[in-house]
Amino acid sequence: MDELDRQVRTADKASHAKKKEQGVHAGRRRVRIRPEEKATEWAIPNDVGIICAGLACVDMQLGRATGGDGGESIETFEGETSIGGGSVSMATRTLNRLCHGAPIGDDYMQVTPPVVHSVIPLCKVGNDDTGNKLIHLLENTGGASRNVITKYLKQGRKRDPHARTALAVLPIYRDGRRGCFFDAASNATFSSSELLQMLQDITAGAPTPKLDISGLSSEELESYRQRVDEAAPVHGAFLFGYPHLLPYMQGEALANVFVKARTVMEDGGIIVMDLNGVPEGAHAPGQGLRSPESLRSDSVIGSGLQHVDILHMNEDELICLTGCRIVGTVESQHEDEFAMMNAAALFLRCGVAVVAVTRGGRGCYICCNDEDRFARSKAL
Repeated sequence: MDELDRQVRTADKASHAKKKEQGVHAGRRRVRIRPEEKATEWAIPNDVGIICAGLACVDMQLGRATGGDGGESIETFEGETSIGGGSVSMATRTLNRLCHGAPIGDDYMQVTPPVVHSVIPLCKVGNDDTGNKLIHLLENTGGASRNVITKYLKQGRKRDPHARTALAVLPIYRDGRRGCFFDAASNATFSSSELLQMLQDITAGAPTPKLDISGLSSEELESYRQRVDEAAPVHGAFLFGYPHLLPYMQGEALANVFVKARTVMEDGGIIVMDLNGVPEGAHAPGQGLRSPESLRSDSVIGSGLQHVDILHMNEDELICLTGCRIVGTVESQHEDEFAMMNAAALFLRCGVAVVAVTRGGRGCYICCNDEDRFARSKAL
């Protein structure tokens, strides 16, 4: 610990001297390192990273906007705030809230062992200013941990130089109403082949130096290969979001992505799918509860369900996908829970291991498959 502290102080002095030499005025940044015994006890084991893939955009919020009634007059707003939007941004941000504590004071930088060793966002980003902003927002979520790895989406960025980055303009009106103007842009063209190439880039990893093995014994060669394997990054989970909003990531294309993702992760890892944007006509109303056979043939998620370990959706999305009837009153509580149980069980029969349905203020409903299904995913 003393040696680490010495190195930090030496680096800080060098940085301060360099800024002074360049004429940049900046106060000394002090670094506080947590004692080893206070490191997060529930960190994910084996330095396992998590891949977050799917839809991403920049959410531009306009404060205290006027109008919204469809008129042609000039409307105003007071200030703009941009954050990362979509499943990739939100998953990355949430995971990194587990990675480090808040800075202690404005002039402190807290170095804390991350709960998640590395977070890898995979989405389609255009070569534009909005794309630069999205990458910056993703990287900044890593904070002091510096564990967000964006090099793979940057490599993918080069493959379509004409792509635009998705942008959502969200006016927040003075009377509390909210609007949304969404340009899907690159999400509308993000294909399974592009995501598969990103996964292939992860598999390839960093190139290993060429080695002349002619003078090595079998023991020395085995030792070298073991060190290379130990240095290679390990991934434990693949989080995929919003297939209904990604037209080229549906059906068999979605299933192919999940199959490839298994090969990237240790012991096959855990595959998680998060739903959003499910259309109201996903299952024709008035036909009763959907059958497992019908759900397996769903044009968007049907083919991929057998590969999913954890599936998340909200109550409205459950209704749209299954046709179940939930009234939502105090008197119908027991009937609603029974209807939800039967609807969620459809996904279990299609091969999903765990189904989680969020219900807003009424909590959530979670159901699990049997022991045989859990045995198929070793990481569970």
